[in-house]
Amino acid sequence: MIQHLKLRDAVLALAAPVALGLAVAPAPLAAQDYTPDVIELSDTGPFAFEPAPQLDLSRGGAVEFWVATGWTQDPGYDPPLLVNIGEQGISYMVSVTRERDGLIFANDSDEDVFLVNLADGNLHHVAINVMEDGIEAYVDGNVVGTSDLRPSALPSSGLFVGGLGVEGTGQFEGAIGQLRFWNEPLYEEDIVAFRMRDVLDPQAGDHPDADNLAAMSDFTEGELLLVESVGDAQ
Repeated sequence: MIQHLKLRDAVLALAAPVALGLAVAPAPLAAQDYTPDVIELSDTGPFAFEPAPQLDLSRGGAVEFWVATGWTQDPGYDPPLLVNIGEQGISYMVSVTRERDGLIFANDSDEDVFLVNLADGNLHHVAINVMEDGIEAYVDGNVVGTSDLRPSALPSSGLFVGGLGVEGTGQFEGAIGQLRFWNEPLYEEDIVAFRMRDVLDPQAGDHPDADNLAAMSDFTEGELLLVESVGDAQ
């Protein structure tokens, strides 16, 4: 069964089509025509989804998305992309450095930086595995760093995309695409093989860990699809 999680207190800036390039190398030739579900973010503010167990990474799992940066001058802060936050603090936050030369993963008490060039304005695929002893981050199918940080087990008020959702805080300018949450960490070969494919593909075959898919975006409808049973969804 799939639940449809609608946007909460949200402002959407939809682009059709989004005028951003796709970083495709390396990728299987058969998948070169894949276009992720992309939405443009602007200074109008972030959008938010209600809290849901499928979006809690403190017990392990993975999150995937495509991201393109849209600023050229230092904004004076590190723009936050994904923030799962509550009254007691941040469970996890993924940001891009202000210089566009790295990703930042943070919880309520600390942060780590993974250096990678995101300054070209193209869409890049990001995957973050959350394991018992920490996290590992991939960009365009390549490992860019590991850390012993993990998401904190804190109550959530919601998942914010493109900012903290608090007046006066910095916003993300750019685009995000094909947001997916998983109940289990992903194998490196599956991250590489499926970053340019739909994970539920009736023609090419489903992702090997399709049963662990927890949520996926449908930004054209302003939704996150919360998967309770993938078998029922196909």
